[in-house]
Amino acid sequence: MQTIINHYPLIIYALLFGGLKFSERRVLSRPGNSIRKSWGDWTVWLILVPLWLVYIGPVLEYIFLGHRPSLLEMVAGGFLFFVAGIFSIKGYLDLQKGFNEAIEVPGASLVVTGLYHTIRHPISLGNILFCISCPVFLAAGPSWIPALVGIFGVILRISIEESFMKQHLPDYEDYKERTWALIPFIY
Repeated sequence: MQTIINHYPLIIYALLFGGLKFSERRVLSRPGNSIRKSWGDWTVWLILVPLWLVYIGPVLEYIFLGHRPSLLEMVAGGFLFFVAGIFSIKGYLDLQKGFNEAIEVPGASLVVTGLYHTIRHPISLGNILFCISCPVFLAAGPSWIPALVGIFGVILRISIEESFMKQHLPDYEDYKERTWALIPFIY
């Protein structure tokens, strides 16, 4: 019993991560959804590899380096997990059946409702918040390196995706002018 009490931050962390990923998977596996995984698109790896390192790194720091979060860090990290989930899940729901991990446009149409009415990349914002929430929640140190790499990867992918969309979707330039990439009034 004492072991469980000593590791309650890890248990809560695993529950937060599991809840987020379970919720995303439920949304993405709805009947009629046409989700396509395209591991051949190298930009997918810009995000996936750092995301997994950001998730695992703080756990390893907790176990091997003895990093212990304060209650404030756990609350702040938990709040960021929650907000990351809101942006990711709502972004997937607003896209309906149009989510694809690869940058491609066969038969694609521009989604401008829900979060996409204001923010062009809410799922990417969720990924950035996830990159921040993990090291905050477990008071990590070195895990900030893959977190920053992940944030850079998300921003680079946004740039590549927007260039591609501008070339292939005629209304994208107008959409881009009236919306924000990630954070209204900032970026």
